[in-house]
Amino acid sequence: MRRILAPVATSLILALLVGCTASRSVTSRADLDGLFVRLRTTANADEARRIELAILHAWTSSGRADVDALMLRGAEMAHTGDLDGALETYNRIVELAPNFAEAYDQRALIHAMRDEYGKAVTDIERVLVIEPRHFGALAGLGRILMLYGQDKAALRAFEAALAINPHLDDVRDEADRLRATLAGQPI
Repeated sequence: MRRILAPVATSLILALLVGCTASRSVTSRADLDGLFVRLRTTANADEARRIELAILHAWTSSGRADVDALMLRGAEMAHTGDLDGALETYNRIVELAPNFAEAYDQRALIHAMRDEYGKAVTDIERVLVIEPRHFGALAGLGRILMLYGQDKAALRAFEAALAINPHLDDVRDEADRLRATLAGQPI
């Protein structure tokens, strides 16, 4: 599962460690809404990547210095393979900030990397309650559903992610493969 989730984890680490100039202007829900509109409508791949990083950076910013520092620590631990430490860190963040969607998303990634898919799905469900546009959580859900042979449900999750962010080439490829596999079967 590590290989499957690696692109998402790498994007998060970039958003946390490097930061994103465009995201610093994301100060309100309206700003974030505008980024999602731009993400869906741009045809420019470079612009789409900048917008995606701005969204990821906004999602990783809790507005609390202590929580943000823990997010960085958790991402560093995950990146170096300390999954136990990362899980403990994300558990602490969830305790401190129970409405912070990205803490649940990162904990879901860790659960998936530990082959704890039920726990990952539970966290993804929480992410999507807090932030229904979380394309990373939807993509992760699709990948987990594929592991369980739930191809129709996985395709729906991938299509939902692509409706939000049509620039997810790996998700598009997975959705295309699933469509080919499911050809002739009612969805």
